[in-house]
Amino acid sequence: MFTLSIDAPAAGAARLRLSGHFDDVAARQVLHAAADAVQCGCSRLVLDLDGLSSWDDEAVFAVTGCTRLARWLTDGVAVVAAISPGKDLADRAGIGVPAMMATCPAC
Repeated sequence: MFTLSIDAPAAGAARLRLSGHFDDVAARQVLHAAADAVQCGCSRLVLDLDGLSSWDDEAVFAVTGCTRLARWLTDGVAVVAAISPGKDLADRAGIGVPAMMATCPAC
């Protein structure tokens, strides 16, 4: 079962905490939540993968999609993935560094 929790770790930031199994349905939920954070005017998005128990290939596309939102966020996107399987997902999505920060290319 997948759970998505949303909170604000700092002013202007939105954190998406993912737990459970990250499948295709969860991938759509995460992408919609990330897009909503951009539309609401957040300056930073934090994607926390440390609560995941497993993931499908669709999760890779969702994580990649979230990091591509950095161009619309002045403070970019941070991916927290210190433990597996979240770390494995981040590696598969091309994000090899825990707490990687994707900055806004226009900034």
